[in-house]
Amino acid sequence: MTSSSPHTDENTPVPSRNGTNSSFKIFLLLTSLAMAGLVRNKSIYINVESINGVMKTPNIENLAAISDFGAMRDELLLSDSIIPSESQNHVVKNTDVIVYLAQFGHHSSYGQQTDGVNEITGTSKLNHSLTTLYKNYVDDFPCDVIVFYSEDDSPDPELLQELKKGRPRLRFEQLEGQWWSLPPGLSMSTRRSWKLPGFSVGYRNMIRWYSKLIWPYLDALGYTHVMRMDDDSYIYSTIKYNLFEYMRDHNKRYAFRQPCTDSVGIGHLNDLMDEFLKDNPNATTPELLEHYHQDRKLGFYNNWFMADISFFLSPPGSTFLDIVDRSHIMYTQRTNDLLIQSTLARLFLQPKEIQWFQDFTYQHVTISRRKVESGCPSVGALTRGEGTDLLQWRMISERFNSSFDPACDIRITARKNACTILHPSGEMPRLVCPPNSTYDCVGAEMCAMESLGLKEGHYLNEIVQSSKTW
Repeated sequence: MTSSSPHTDENTPVPSRNGTNSSFKIFLLLTSLAMAGLVRNKSIYINVESINGVMKTPNIENLAAISDFGAMRDELLLSDSIIPSESQNHVVKNTDVIVYLAQFGHHSSYGQQTDGVNEITGTSKLNHSLTTLYKNYVDDFPCDVIVFYSEDDSPDPELLQELKKGRPRLRFEQLEGQWWSLPPGLSMSTRRSWKLPGFSVGYRNMIRWYSKLIWPYLDALGYTHVMRMDDDSYIYSTIKYNLFEYMRDHNKRYAFRQPCTDSVGIGHLNDLMDEFLKDNPNATTPELLEHYHQDRKLGFYNNWFMADISFFLSPPGSTFLDIVDRSHIMYTQRTNDLLIQSTLARLFLQPKEIQWFQDFTYQHVTISRRKVESGCPSVGALTRGEGTDLLQWRMISERFNSSFDPACDIRITARKNACTILHPSGEMPRLVCPPNSTYDCVGAEMCAMESLGLKEGHYLNEIVQSSKTW
């Protein structure tokens, strides 16, 4: 955890765990230290107010300036020992968290959705996603799970309690104030000029959340590593090891499940990055820059990702994120979090610091709303995990296919994102799938990997060589 807290305005509570504000913990710590005679520096103070019943700290910067106290403060913020917990007999310092950003009704941009045949809601998708997550991972490797929702959403408290049943360490948090708002300097009066008007303001707030705001928010809660799940992300095979421990043990700072290509709003992002690298030529290496220039559309499909939070809170990444935020392109151009995260990882991390997890079966599919293809997969895929036996895979993929109208053009292919790209010396890239597999990817053509050239494939292959987990 970093020693500084995220900037907050005077109307926005500092994020807290288990409903208890961080400033209240610090207040208790200061009181204890004073009683023990440990606080003698009169410049150390904290102004704790109560606003609408929520404890709030307008300014705690002086606390972090005292190194000894800062360490004690961090220790307390990482601990739940002074607040009630679900288990009074076992207190864990939680540094790992799985997050969702959910909508409980219909999607703010995609509207009413179906699974190809039946109408589905955000709640039904989230419930199914949580079921697959707990069954195939969290039940074996417990960690905190937070479902965020926006201030535009007001789920029934009884619904939230129902979703929590049988799911330890699951909680719900509403994003409001500065955590769900336009960036400074951007006015709603300009909305008519924003590109792709079909995407709502809430959708663009989501982009800003996953690009810029999530990192200081989670850091303030004491988390060091995060895994994202979408409410329509499904894990369909058992994960047999702790993914967070793997990331730490192997010095991985970013991870993805499916590579992809994307280009929405990329031109303005490219311009900002080119200018940034011109001013900061040592921010990356010639090798990484060459890979990046070869195909800037190459990215990591970040409806599922894992990250070391400190990467996005440290220069050069944090510096560039500030530039992107001030440019407003997440709103005016709908430049998305996929491209922003992928660009930072590709330019500021070595391939060996990026993990391509391929050993669990994963599905994320967006359903088309276009009249000709309505109800059919438009973007995304069901991808077979290495080690998933053929019989199980056939059952999963056939269930996927049968959930859509037979008229849907569902591609069954071994030439898309599920396959490893190998590059024998002197040959063009070729796509090689695991032995004895009938096919490895079902869905729309999300990641046209066969279109990549030698250099992009070589970059992904470097990631593959340091990502073996099977």
